[in-house]
Amino acid sequence: MQIIQQTTRINAQEEVQGTIVMYSYEFEKGQNPYVITFTASRKGVDNPYGAPIQGTVTESSFNINNSNSQHSDIELYRHIYDVCLGLIKGESNEKPKANGKEK
Repeated sequence: MQIIQQTTRINAQEEVQGTIVMYSYEFEKGQNPYVITFTASRKGVDNPYGAPIQGTVTESSFNINNSNSQHSDIELYRHIYDVCLGLIKGESNEKPKANGKEK
């Protein structure tokens, strides 16, 4: 038997600014992911979002679905984009530590 395709699926999470961010992506052996999907939801009972923030990142696009955007979300978006772009470009094989700070 000859393996003709080997795909790895990754689901990871981190906490950033009191928000739990979940990342999901897959890639072929020896390659980097092309697209990363994410969801972000605030911790605690007073969740201002009816639904979590959702989106996708590729090397040339950043799509966000957020029905209750807040001014403070800009830094969160920047962090998510930087993490995803690093994975897409092969600059990181692991998620940053779950302390809310970038590596």
